[in-house]
Amino acid sequence: MLTRPRPMLVQIPEVSTDFCAMMFLRITLPSLLLSVLGCTQGRADSASIEVFADGIKCPESGAHITVPHNIKELRFDVTPTSPRVRYKLEGLDPDWKERTDQMMFLFRFLNHEGDLISQEGFPVSGTSPGWQGSVAKSAFVARCEVVTVPPAAERMTVGMSSAGAPTLVGVYAVSGITVRAMDEDGKLAAVFLEDSRVPNSTAPLWGKSGTHPSMASALNLEDGDTASPVLVIADDDVKAHADWFTGVQALPKVVPGQALKLRWNEAYSTGMGDPLSAVYERPPAATYRFVVENLSLAGVPLGSRSVVSVKVPTPYWRNVWFWLACAVFVSGLSIFSGRFLIRNRINRHLRQAQLIADERLRIARDLHDDLGTRLSHISLLGAYAESNSPDPDARASFGQITAMSRELIGALSETVWMLNPKNNQLETLVDYLCRLVSDLCRLAEIRCRIDAMSVTENVSITHAFRHNVSLAVKEIVNNALKHSSASEIRMTIIVEGRLLKITVVDNGVGMTPEARKSGLGLESISQRMKSVRGKCTMTPIDDGGLNISLEVPIL
Repeated sequence: MLTRPRPMLVQIPEVSTDFCAMMFLRITLPSLLLSVLGCTQGRADSASIEVFADGIKCPESGAHITVPHNIKELRFDVTPTSPRVRYKLEGLDPDWKERTDQMMFLFRFLNHEGDLISQEGFPVSGTSPGWQGSVAKSAFVARCEVVTVPPAAERMTVGMSSAGAPTLVGVYAVSGITVRAMDEDGKLAAVFLEDSRVPNSTAPLWGKSGTHPSMASALNLEDGDTASPVLVIADDDVKAHADWFTGVQALPKVVPGQALKLRWNEAYSTGMGDPLSAVYERPPAATYRFVVENLSLAGVPLGSRSVVSVKVPTPYWRNVWFWLACAVFVSGLSIFSGRFLIRNRINRHLRQAQLIADERLRIARDLHDDLGTRLSHISLLGAYAESNSPDPDARASFGQITAMSRELIGALSETVWMLNPKNNQLETLVDYLCRLVSDLCRLAEIRCRIDAMSVTENVSITHAFRHNVSLAVKEIVNNALKHSSASEIRMTIIVEGRLLKITVVDNGVGMTPEARKSGLGLESISQRMKSVRGKCTMTPIDDGGLNISLEVPIL
């Protein structure tokens, strides 16, 4: 329940004549209190702020500070220059923060000797609902509690105190205190206090105490002599406290076991007035503003703030440039690794090819040095026997041996040429083809015309290229010599870019049905061309003869 008293300053009516000397203070202190608690406050100096990153003080750099990205604890040490301050770290704190502690509404029980045997406390902390920055403007909150008189209790006192934490500051106001005793049926048995007074009594009731009693004052915010007084503690001393309590003999005696029903109205705003530390653990990467705002004793902003900007940089592994650098590094590493693997494979292939070439060269030398010598010796022996034999049949046999030996020597020469890796040059291949066709036509005693482009560029070719092209040309010429009945063979060799073109033309009978049926080795020629990614084209000539063209890409 919220009640808003009408603002009016009067003295406490139940004060006896013994307190007349204090009337001036009774009237003056409330006026001073309202002045202190009002909303029109002067500006205070800005609070000082020190920033610590993981316990290490950040160097002074104006209002902008950058801390490490992997910070575990960010601490702000604030030294206030006003009674109270509130703070927030913009970007993390959704609202203002303020430290506070408790003031108390107290109910004490004493024995017949005046010793305290029990105490019931009802704390208040923070700001009450309806608080408007001063006691006069704020709505009071109604409270109701029930306590039981403990055994051996004879007297009781009621009061309020700011004796919480030593650094507690703020304002606490209470009015309308009522204490009633209830019987077992819940009916009213006795009235000890009614609206902060003892019924039908004019004896002194309330008294101040504490280490700084002058911080306690009394107000009357309603018209009339019967208005309930407002007891106020305006604690602005971080090293002291003040109390309001009834006298030990001021209230009637209590009966142990009685149920006492307490009612009062209160309004308050409490905080802390000492230097503070605001700690934030592992703040995420961002730019923050730590703002400290000065407050009056009643929690009213004074219009002055202190601001420090703190930047927690983004970790390098979360930056776009880092991932771009990683992508570039991984791409470069992948390319380098790929090139290394490819180069390694190529080198391994080259080593294997070199081993094969060396082995072919060795075989070619062995064939030339061993079989070639033996065949030459056989040919010489056959020729010698043929010339010295008196028997005609024997001479004919020796002549066949000599001819076959020469053919074998020629075939062996071709084999040695094929195996020798030193002949893997396009120029060597062209020279060999010209010599091969010329020799074949000479042995067959027909005309031979060769038109070969001179190859000046050193172009390397593979063994497979050289082997298949030379055998294909040999097969074409042999077919023409055996089956075409030609009297002339023309061969043209040209190189266009990376393409070798060989054309063999004869003036024979052309492609007869019998020749097509027998194949004439044409299927073998086509297969050889396909193995080196080439093609073979056969075109009959109208006036007789056949045109066979080979096109092979130079690898």
